[in-house]
Amino acid sequence: MHLFETGNRADPDASPMHAHSWELRSRVLYGRVANLPVRTSVVRDGEEGATHRIFEVFSGSDGVDEIRPTSLLVRSEPGPAHISARGETYTLAAGEFHATALEGAQPAATLVHGMSIPGQFDLSLGPLDGRPRRTTRRLCDTAQTMSSVHTVLRRIDAQQRA
Repeated sequence: MHLFETGNRADPDASPMHAHSWELRSRVLYGRVANLPVRTSVVRDGEEGATHRIFEVFSGSDGVDEIRPTSLLVRSEPGPAHISARGETYTLAAGEFHATALEGAQPAATLVHGMSIPGQFDLSLGPLDGRPRRTTRRLCDTAQTMSSVHTVLRRIDAQQRA
C-alpha cells in the first residue's frame, strides 16, 4: 500500500524522478494520483545538453538506501501527466523513469503489486555533479502498519457512504 498525504515528503533531498527494477500495477483506492513520465536520452562523451546523472539505488532491508552515481548522463524532459482516480488502475514498466505525486489537496492511497524483473536496477535521476549518499526510509512497525490500514479502510468506507 502506498499512502500519499499532503505536505509529507520523507526526504527533501531525494529526487522524485525514479525508475523501478520491477513492473508496477497500482489500483487507486481513494484520491487522485499523478504519474509524470520522464523521457531520457543518453548524452554521449563530449556532447552538450545533459540535464541529469543516473544514480543506482541499493535498498537495504534495514531501510538504508545507498544512492550511487553512475557514469551515465542523460537529457530528460517531462511527458504529459497521467492522472488516475479512485477505482482506476495504472501500470508502469520496469526501467521507466517517472515521478508520482498527489493530485490535488486530498490524500490518496494505492494498492501496489510489483513483479521483479531480473537484470533491472532501481534508478533515480539526480544532479550532474551528484555525490554518493545514504538516506534512511522510515519503516513501519506492526502497530503503525495496522493504523495505516485502518485509516485507509475508514476513508474507503466514508466514500462508499457518501
